[in-house]
Amino acid sequence: MHGIIHLELKQFVAENYGEPAWLSLLERAGLAQQIYTPLQSYPDAEMLSLVTAASGLTGLPASELLEAFGTFLAPRYLALYGSLLKPEWRTLDVIEHTEETIHRVVRRRQPGAAPPRLKAERVEPNQVVVVYDSPRKLCAVARGIVRGLAKHYGETIEILESTCMHRGEPACTLTFRAAPAPAAV
Repeated sequence: MHGIIHLELKQFVAENYGEPAWLSLLERAGLAQQIYTPLQSYPDAEMLSLVTAASGLTGLPASELLEAFGTFLAPRYLALYGSLLKPEWRTLDVIEHTEETIHRVVRRRQPGAAPPRLKAERVEPNQVVVVYDSPRKLCAVARGIVRGLAKHYGETIEILESTCMHRGEPACTLTFRAAPAPAAV
């Protein structure tokens, strides 16, 4: 996993639980001597250890922590990759086009980065279905990123997960449905 994700996790932990929590988390995960840098990749197992340790420290389920982390990541990703997005796009548009815009650029610019493969289909004007496939099984982060995007755009997005790798299925199928905009008064 790319080091920038670890550094963002460190920031997320510090902002939500205080600076000392990160050191406790590293120690509990057996990574007390680890220093993360933005341009290096690290074994996925380290992230799993950190998430497991965070769940133990907070008492929150890992999926809840990962979703909150995804929500935290959304503004950072918009700052980094917003120039790739069309100005008229909103949440569902970004979801629909993430693979060919952001993920394509990430794979090209950052050797070792391996964002999930997304197959997105706009099935209705207010609905996008995404098949999420990644050996990391971080669908909770994806849900959180979408929540962060919706917050950024001032939209309400309903998320349904009909299949999930955590239930033994080969991929996660996520349906994102935008609530209709309020009628003008």
